[in-house]
Amino acid sequence: MSQITTIRLPLDLKKKLTVQARLDHRSLSNQIEASLRLAMAAEENPDLPLQFIKDILQAKIEKAMGLAKPFQA
Repeated sequence: MSQITTIRLPLDLKKKLTVQARLDHRSLSNQIEASLRLAMAAEENPDLPLQFIKDILQAKIEKAMGLAKPFQA
């Protein structure tokens, strides 16, 4: 369930998030959520490279959408 929360961001951080949001075709709100999820996953797994965490999260979404294929060795 979503809940409205107001946060204050430094202007430079808001500008960076806005640029990334436009590149990813997201709203600013959705970009903040995506960035927070990624940051939380990175904090929970400090031994994993950031790109590896991004790839895992992307694979989970692809699997949920039925785009995953079984690995063939």
